[in-house]
Amino acid sequence: MITHIQYFGCDARPEWEEKLQALFMEARQHMPVSDASARVEEPQNATYRFRITLTLKMPGPDVQVQADGYTFNEALMGVSAAIRQKLKLRAEKAARNTAASRGVKAAHRG
Repeated sequence: MITHIQYFGCDARPEWEEKLQALFMEARQHMPVSDASARVEEPQNATYRFRITLTLKMPGPDVQVQADGYTFNEALMGVSAAIRQKLKLRAEKAARNTAASRGVKAAHRG
């Protein structure tokens, strides 16, 4: 997995990189991620202090989530909750599309 982390308007901190890498690895446990990128912003005249945008490239449509927060940890919690929810919905949809209807014999499933 290739990872990219970009910082705009703020300086990189080692603990932030560790937390983002842990989030990438958690997402990789659920789906095969080929490329993961994160953008950490500290906008000048915005309501929130931090904005994190996370993009995961995987088979099928890519996943992109974004969260804002007054602190880095608050924005990170928002991103991690959003990515978990999207991956869960994707897994449920895949299971629904591959499941056979009730009463269909195995020989007729295709």
